[in-house]
Amino acid sequence: MIDFDDHSETPTEADLDACYGSKFLTATELGNRKIRTKIARIRKQTLQQQGGGTRTKFIVSFTAVDKEMVLNVTNKIVLVDTLGRNPTDWIGAQVGLFTEPTVMAGKATKGLRLRVLNKPSGTAPASKPVPKPDLPWPDETGDPGPEFIDAAE
Repeated sequence: MIDFDDHSETPTEADLDACYGSKFLTATELGNRKIRTKIARIRKQTLQQQGGGTRTKFIVSFTAVDKEMVLNVTNKIVLVDTLGRNPTDWIGAQVGLFTEPTVMAGKATKGLRLRVLNKPSGTAPASKPVPKPDLPWPDETGDPGPEFIDAAE
């Protein structure tokens, strides 16, 4: 007889994410948290699209987040408008990661967003003025905070 009450082999949420989760940061993983971090690296990668084709996208690495983020058009516009068109100038910029409601393929969902909090030192001014945020970026659990110093600096 099979014992259905034995939970010793039951996988955990971490197991589920390891088997089926994305290697890239998602809005679901971030949830309602806001994280302050710095852009550590920008690279290009060819990714598989839902329709079966491939497309080259920019991938952003951060100093305080383990996973990389696929740069979507909305976040690319934020970076270009604030830091300019040269991706090299984005490295070292302090950004805030957060989620906001959006619509994708006609379905309401959460979108992963970023906001530039501080430009890296030595960056040329962008073509458009940088809007001042209405409120200071809130410190949250797990947020390295304003005193965070990148070990690579």
